[in-house]
Amino acid sequence: MAQRIQLLPWWQRGRSVPIVPLARLALSIVLVASLVGCGQPLVRPTAFEWNPALELKTAQIKEGTLLYAVIGEGAPILLLHGFGGQIWVWEKQVGPLSRQYRLYIPDLLGNGYSDRPKVEYTPALFIDSIKQFMDLAGIKRASLIGNSMGGGLAWAFALTHPDRVEKLILIDSIPPDVVPEIRNPSFRWFFAIRNLPLLPQLGVALHTRGMLRATLMEMVFDDRLITDQVVERQYQIGRIAGTAWVVTSTARHAEEVKHYAGALGALVKPTLIIWGEQDEVFPVSVGKKLHTLIKGSELVVIKGSGHMSMWEHPDETNRAILEFLGR
Repeated sequence: MAQRIQLLPWWQRGRSVPIVPLARLALSIVLVASLVGCGQPLVRPTAFEWNPALELKTAQIKEGTLLYAVIGEGAPILLLHGFGGQIWVWEKQVGPLSRQYRLYIPDLLGNGYSDRPKVEYTPALFIDSIKQFMDLAGIKRASLIGNSMGGGLAWAFALTHPDRVEKLILIDSIPPDVVPEIRNPSFRWFFAIRNLPLLPQLGVALHTRGMLRATLMEMVFDDRLITDQVVERQYQIGRIAGTAWVVTSTARHAEEVKHYAGALGALVKPTLIIWGEQDEVFPVSVGKKLHTLIKGSELVVIKGSGHMSMWEHPDETNRAILEFLGR
């Protein structure tokens, strides 16, 4: 009978460390590190293809420059996008809401076409950057509309700066227990590896258009909405140098939003919660929990909608927003 041959690894053979495998390992580490750090330079647009007439401005906060859009006249509304998002997610609110209100739509620090300083992207940093932005824009008090992470920042901002907030509208918002509540596969995978060295940043850096399309399809109920144009918009933003660091750091600090959760029961701002019935990121049960936590809040569930209700079902979402703000 032939004897099974078992080759022991080098560290069990009493031999010296092989130079070639170690050299390859070192080269791989260098290549990964260089890939994570590379990317396209940040070039801010002068107009957006989806609304060339939209006025774009910049605001210089302590940490860097923010790009924002402003339109309309009336009481101010601040619209805050979600994790890895950008101004374009509010494209279907610009027209209807700006007829009655003045809209301020920033790319949050580290996102979209705003600067990406290499800092820790904590909820506290985002909240302070929003306050700085409001100060620079001359906004003493505003209603806040936030989607996903932007919703969490909105309720946390209202708790820390109640004098700056008129009303809150939370659209498929992150809850206090954000990470355990995530349900969609791509986010669950990314948050599972978020604390590993290099790997999450490499995952962002290597994100292909196909992978991005799959992720965006998890954000909506109707996959047909994720066109090549939409994918390209988000893909180009993701190629900007520093994005991998921002996304990874934001994920690593996501659970710190729980620090603000204890006061949610005492939040007294008029609050409307809008939720997609088919949200794959945070199921509608999460919206119902948030509704219970925020006393006096109202909950509107939109059928046939995923995680971006304001983009997937704008007519119904805009009607709910305008009715709530008009009281």
